Amino acid sequence: MTIRGASPNLPQLNRIGGAILLGAVGGLLFLFAFPKGSITTLMHDVLHLPGPGAGIALILGPVALLFILLSSELVGRAAGGAILAALSFSLVYLITARILTLPTSEKGMFGSIWFVAALAVCGVAAELLLLLTRKLRAPWRSVLAACSANTALLLFYWTAVFPRTKGWILWDDVPLLLVLNLLGGALAGVVVSALGSRVPRLSGFVSRRESDVWTR
Repeated sequence: MTIRGASPNLPQLNRIGGAILLGAVGGLLFLFAFPKGSITTLMHDVLHLPGPGAGIALILGPVALLFILLSSELVGRAAGGAILAALSFSLVYLITARILTLPTSEKGMFGSIWFVAALAVCGVAAELLLLLTRKLRAPWRSVLAACSANTALLLFYWTAVFPRTKGWILWDDVPLLLVLNLLGGALAGVVVSALGSRVPRLSGFVSRRESDVWTR
């Protein structure tokens, strides 16, 4: 269905806006759902997992990827939705934390330019895997993209962030954290696969006929 007189680019612009909005909502939810210290307490004091990196593998990565990959579904395959959502997620987190002067994790450098860079790496990795696996069907496509992007995020933290805050990870802890990282990514991918086909219709940005084309 086409609205007479409407720009042919309007539907795509609406989808892009929707992807940015989804990322922003994810950033706000993450900011308020996991205040300073909560991730460290849960990962190390409650679950007694090694670190650094358990919180990235099991909480930050899967939560961010849920919104990143759903945004990609909204925009359309390999259309930049993952990158837009990743940037929106991190920038809204940063700006809101600064405006409200909310305390954030120094160890993970949440709400800093390094946090934005880390989520950008995650978004680029997700976008790349979605492009490379565009011929695969769900849930494999979402799971592979989520696992790969979650691994890229964790490796970025290990090599670029934690050496500045926490220090180098012990090699003995790497295998367990990588397994947890893959499990977290796989869970996010399965959830996205279950919800992804409904995103275009629920959003109201595209017609039923067009959303059916994306999910075949």
